[in-house]
Amino acid sequence: MGYYQNSSYHPSGRYRKKPSDGLPHVFLYYILPFLAFNAILFFCVTSRPKITLEVEDTKDYVATQATMTIESWFPTKSVALNMDGEILEAVKGKKRTYAVNITRNGVLEATVVNLNGMSTTIFHHVNILDDNPPTFENATLEDGVLNLRVSDSQSMINPESIYALDSNNQMQHPASVNRMENAADNGAIYEVAFSMDNQGLYVYIQDKAGNEARKSFTTHKEGNLDVLEVGADQEEGAETGGGTDPAAMGGIPADQGSAGEAGPAPSDGESPPETEGGMPQIVIE
Repeated sequence: MGYYQNSSYHPSGRYRKKPSDGLPHVFLYYILPFLAFNAILFFCVTSRPKITLEVEDTKDYVATQATMTIESWFPTKSVALNMDGEILEAVKGKKRTYAVNITRNGVLEATVVNLNGMSTTIFHHVNILDDNPPTFENATLEDGVLNLRVSDSQSMINPESIYALDSNNQMQHPASVNRMENAADNGAIYEVAFSMDNQGLYVYIQDKAGNEARKSFTTHKEGNLDVLEVGADQEEGAETGGGTDPAAMGGIPADQGSAGEAGPAPSDGESPPETEGGMPQIVIE
């Protein structure tokens, strides 16, 4: 039984060289792998994470929560969130999400760094929280009692924050604080009563977000009548604190004549002095 084998031997006595595939062979085995390798390398070196930031609606205008979601083929090396330069502590959630609590308006900045060293930074403007102080709506003087109507349209007034400084820089707590009705802008109106100091009274009111409004009240005689004089509004944001010198703000005069010289006003960072008789009961309806 015979076997036959194909051979490149030519009848002329020489071996014949197989023809080359030419350009397709070079492209398939050399150029294409080279391009594929460099494309993968370029992707690995330059790939950046994709970030999305979502800020939830607020119910109380005091705080809200922001959620950051990361999309990337690479592991995350670091995550940083800050609000106007203040570092915020993020809590890791499911998969590649992070949550952070926000208590004031500002610019929220999020930065994510991939394991390959590439980073992405995005910004989100937060402006849904309450940063407006309460408003003094009306003031009347009757039988030595100063009656005020104040309102706040978002986080609502904090009744426990209401107090006044008299002409001797002594703290007075309100005789009563009553919620009267809802305002036209869905806020709430409160009626506050103080025992009036004829030499001057400086009233402080805060909302639940910490925004503070201040106003001075003095009286002068016109015949037998005591006429109420109302000073200009003074406002203070939630991030600042401490007492303020009423005389320095154009409210109660520092020199009270027969009432005696005013005592030292509370300096920044200090609480107003305590009253000796304790706090009158505050009634909230």
